[in-house]
Amino acid sequence: MRPVMTFGCAALNVVPSPHPICLRLAVLAALTAMTQAASAQSAPTFPGSKTAEGNEPVGTVIVTAQRRREPAREVPLTADVVRGDALERAGYQSLGDLSALLPGLNYNQAGSGSGQSQITMRGITTGAQVGATVSMYIDDVPFGSSSAYAGGGSNALDLGLFDLRAVEVLRGPQGTLYGAGAMGGLIKYAAIEPELGTVTGQVTSELSSVKGGGLGHVVRGVVNAPLGEHAALRATAYHRSNRGFIRDLGQSNRLADGSDINGGRVAFLFAPSPNWSLRLTAFSQHQQRDGSSTEDVDVATGQPAVRGQTKRTFVEEPNKARNELVSLSLNAKFDWGTFDAITGWQRSRHEGQVDPSALYSAYLAPLGITAPGFALDYSFYNRKLTQEFRFTSSRSRVFEWLAGAFLTDEAGNKSQVLNPLNAERQPIAPLLANATFPSTFRETALFATGTYFLNEQTDATLGVRRGHNSQRLNQTFTGLFAPPPLPAANSSEDVTTWLLTGRWRPAARQALYVRAASGYRPGGPLPVIVNPITGLPLNKPFFRSDSLWSYELGWKGDLVPGQVTSELALFRIDWKDMQVFTSNAGFSGIGNAGRARSRGLEWTLRAQPAAAWRLAGALSVINSTLQDDSADLGGKAGDRLPDTAKLSAALQADHDMLLDDRPAYIGLTLRHTGDRVNAFAAQPGMLQYRMPSYTTLDLRAGIEFAHASLGLFVRNLGNARAQTSADTAFSLAGAPARVNLSAPRTIGIQLSASY
Repeated sequence: MRPVMTFGCAALNVVPSPHPICLRLAVLAALTAMTQAASAQSAPTFPGSKTAEGNEPVGTVIVTAQRRREPAREVPLTADVVRGDALERAGYQSLGDLSALLPGLNYNQAGSGSGQSQITMRGITTGAQVGATVSMYIDDVPFGSSSAYAGGGSNALDLGLFDLRAVEVLRGPQGTLYGAGAMGGLIKYAAIEPELGTVTGQVTSELSSVKGGGLGHVVRGVVNAPLGEHAALRATAYHRSNRGFIRDLGQSNRLADGSDINGGRVAFLFAPSPNWSLRLTAFSQHQQRDGSSTEDVDVATGQPAVRGQTKRTFVEEPNKARNELVSLSLNAKFDWGTFDAITGWQRSRHEGQVDPSALYSAYLAPLGITAPGFALDYSFYNRKLTQEFRFTSSRSRVFEWLAGAFLTDEAGNKSQVLNPLNAERQPIAPLLANATFPSTFRETALFATGTYFLNEQTDATLGVRRGHNSQRLNQTFTGLFAPPPLPAANSSEDVTTWLLTGRWRPAARQALYVRAASGYRPGGPLPVIVNPITGLPLNKPFFRSDSLWSYELGWKGDLVPGQVTSELALFRIDWKDMQVFTSNAGFSGIGNAGRARSRGLEWTLRAQPAAAWRLAGALSVINSTLQDDSADLGGKAGDRLPDTAKLSAALQADHDMLLDDRPAYIGLTLRHTGDRVNAFAAQPGMLQYRMPSYTTLDLRAGIEFAHASLGLFVRNLGNARAQTSADTAFSLAGAPARVNLSAPRTIGIQLSASY
């Protein structure tokens, strides 16, 4: 949790000086902090899933990690692939569910900000994210802001996991092919495309109950219809309602973390010949949450402040998020290869309310401002246009290449309003702050990769991307704590990223690879504060992009041909000029810190000892630490980076059978996540809290009929108290930590009908 841009006389989120001017600027610093608070190897096989190529050996899964469709075993990087139908069968619905299945993938929900979240991989996080380190894609379109000023670091796309072909998770920097923000990795939601000449449809309903909470239900449907010989339309719609499991003692003890999600997608495919096709897609999702799934916890003991699954707020903390995307994709095949043109237009809006009463009651008392409570209303808005042109050579065993151009143009805005409230929870005078931060981000890039095959067993790939971005930031402030007006700020930079891989295949279905790749996050402008006496600037006019290099050694191959396959990757990541929230010469904003390093191991084993059995295990070991002391982060060289477990693992087992001569299945997933810390030991504005390790067990079973199926699932069978993230910003004023919990034991039933 850190502000995007603040001005003050004291360091961020510390108790301010009693001097009125310094106090009001420190309050403004805290105000923006609250907005941030508000603000290829295959994955383990899933139940009922089949290999992507039908009769191919176990582990054959198709990915598009290198912008080509190819088996995951051929890709010289770590790429997890989770099939969409398997997610649906097991009752997995959200980005949080997906991250729990994949060791080393970390999902962090901001405790004070309902609906705000960030996703990280391989330990590339400082806890408080300036901008996203993992890029999110819907098909071939990047989704979300690339700027630090439009919520890009705290608004990971939580797409409904329905009617997806797969979710691809690429680990490590993907800057050459996927550009800015993909320095830690990439998540790609790959939707099922319309099918020509086929009429299909499916309707699914689901009912679930969570221990200590309310009922939830899901209704979703999909229809695929041909439109003549060369066109088809596929439409999906879904509704998900969850009544939650956290009770708010300050709101009549009622459930306070319920949510409703409504979404839909329409895709039109026109393919007049096998050599070219045009696809138009429109997607929309609206999410409304009553509040966050946080429990009030005593920082010292780690135990509930009052009792389990409860919190106390003065004012409710609702949140709304609306995401929309329209994309147009043209694919043309020629003798030399293929040409792709992908256009995307997207719009996102997040708005909500945070209860910062525990903090501001203490901060404002020295000014004589007292009120029963306070409310911070915030919003993020982003509109983005992207265009990509890509040329890809035909498959060859001599030389393959890919080249393209990319541009993006986005306009964002962040706003926040801080008001005191009366006993009826209505705003009263004076208005403390009303701030808006409109911004723009534009980027153009050229990229290319080439793969040369030295012989049938050995090849090498070189890739490069050269990008240029320009940004602009404006600010407007009104209210009691508004600072003096400042002029608009601008910045621009050129960035180059690289990729180099070498691969050796000593035998069929065996590959050893080495990979070196770089990635970056864009820098950005900072308003210049001028010393009123000397006229000299007190801060830099921009913060630099941060960058990293990743070095990976991996092996993929069969241990028992056709039955047991394994993948192992060792990596080291060197991260420099880390973007952090900083305070310098009375200016609080964004700056660059020193270096960090992440080293680790990722291992996957998949087995099919018999036709009816599928087993899989995955392990992630990560050691991510600071390499330099950082006063801005409150950490010293050797300190562990926040929000990353050193050890996490998953084990899955599935068995197909016949029940009354009908196909049926049973399965389980066992997951373990090690302990984590939420912040550095001396981090300004935060207390360090250690989240203990936890282990959960999920069960599933189902039976199929001629045109229907029935499924049962149990999530978190042992009712583990799984703490996934923690916010301690209010704890400096004596308030408990706000700790996000995974849902307790959840039992559900699914019924699907298809034609």
